[in-house]
Parts: sequence; C-alpha cells; structure tokens
Amino acid sequence: MGDEPLCETDFMHAGEHSQATRRDHSPGFPREARYRRSVRTYLAIIVALLAPVGAMAATKRVVTLPGGNGVPLAGTLTIPDGPGPHPAAVIVGGFGPGTRDGAIVGGPPGGLYAAWARALADRGVMTLRYDKRGIGDSPGPALAWLDLPALTRDATAAIRWLEKRPETDRARTGAIGHSQGGDIALRSGRDARADMVVTMAAPARPLGRLGAGIRRLIERVGGRRAARETLTRDPRRDAARLPAPALVVHGTRDETVPYRDAGALVAARRAAGRPVDLLTIRGADHSLAVGRRTPATAWGAIARFVSS
Repeated sequence: MGDEPLCETDFMHAGEHSQATRRDHSPGFPREARYRRSVRTYLAIIVALLAPVGAMAATKRVVTLPGGNGVPLAGTLTIPDGPGPHPAAVIVGGFGPGTRDGAIVGGPPGGLYAAWARALADRGVMTLRYDKRGIGDSPGPALAWLDLPALTRDATAAIRWLEKRPETDRARTGAIGHSQGGDIALRSGRDARADMVVTMAAPARPLGRLGAGIRRLIERVGGRRAARETLTRDPRRDAARLPAPALVVHGTRDETVPYRDAGALVAARRAAGRPVDLLTIRGADHSLAVGRRTPATAWGAIARFVSS
C-alpha cells in the first residue's frame, strides 16, 4: 500500500538474481551464464539510452478513492519524481470489464493504461487510474461496467479527488479517456469542471451505432433498460458542452473506432465555439500504437497539452 518505485530495467526475477550471483562466485560458473548476464546488462543500458529526453523516475502509490455515490474504488497514482505540484489527469478506461491497468477480466493479461501512466510520468504528468466498480479490487455488481451513468459519476468523483491531492497542480487537472472512456471523460470533465480533457480513439457516435454486435451484447448482458443510455448517448453532444480545452487523439488505422470519428468530435467542438486540437497518429491502431508502442512524439504533445 506504500510507495513503489517503477523499474524498467530489472530483467531478472529476485530468485534468478540470487541464484546467478551464487553461481558467479563459484569456480565452475558456466561461461554461458556469464554471457546471459552480460546481455541483460547491455539491454538495461540500451533501455536507459532509449528513454525520452528529460525522462523522470516515477512512483506508484496504491489508493482507495470514493466513487460516485461513495462507492470505494481501488486505484493507482503514478507520480513523477521531483517537486510538485504536478499537472495531473485521470485515465478513464474504455468499454468493457477492464481493470485499472487496461486488462479485460477473463481475457489475456494487459497493461495498456499502466504503460500510458509511465509514459506520462516520464514527461512530468501525474495520473490516476482505477478499477471500474465490480472489477478488480473495486466492489460492486459484476455488470456495473454496463451502467454508463454510474461510470460517469465515478470518473467525475475521481477528477475531483485527484484535484484535492497535495501532489496535484489544481490549475492543471483533467481527464484522459480511451475509447468509450473518451465520452465519459468529456461528460465528467464538464461535471467536475476539469481544466482539460484528452480523448484517445474515442467514438463520435452512440455505441449502438458502432455495430449490431455491441448492441446485442449490451442488451443481452445488461438488459434493455440498463442498455438504453449506454447505447444512445451521443458523444458529440458531450463534446460540445465541455467548456474546457480538449485534445482529440486518434490513429489512422483504428479498426474499432474509425478515424473519421475524430473529425466529427472536432467539428462538434468548433460548431459550439469550444477550444479543440486534433492530434493524428499516422498508422496507429485503437490502442494508439504504431507497431507495438505509441510514438514518443505523440506522448510529448499530449503531456504538453495537459501541462499548458
């Protein structure tokens, strides 16, 4: 529950390290084992050299925060090294029963949002990510992730909680929402009076229009009544109503939410006279990755927007 330093260059488990150390000091230590240790050392040096210019160390802190209606949510703060207060943002996860790190319950392990938090911390931005209610370490009904109004209340409460933290710059606090989380960030950003909102691969149409498969899934699992707002809420309306500046980030090879949705969100903002910027990542997919990672230049632009 305390501070946990992030380490990107530890390529050995603790047990393996102790065993290798013992063997290294024995007369018969195999040459191959010494070679493997040398390779690990070189890899660590390469990782350090490839880190972004000005990259900072960061600390993870496990926290519990009150969500909407006081429901406790389990979360993780990722705090940049150095003196605060820091610009800060809540990472709002996308559609589905996802954990704070971006893994889907019952699916393969993943850590998309944990990686995003590290990338932003390297650039001086503090983040909060949390398990949705009923997922991971957050209590609640197993199907609560289908309740869009509740998810929005939770995100609103998270922004307000983050703003009050002593490490946070209260004049630079907002939300970064991925996929459906982008629409949630737009609505909760307005309700919490956030200083900025970033949408990442966010749809510009109700979920019910993204495909019959999504509509059938929500209706089958959550029931027609619970699915109504989730399926019909229009992100363009939420985009137009947010007073704070917004940055719309989208990849050109997103096969889940087409790139044209980014243009629709930007158009809705401009029609309402709201400040908006568009960041296009050429060749990026729905996770904003080109190949296996989001370009460093994109993270630099996002961090500058949050910090401005």
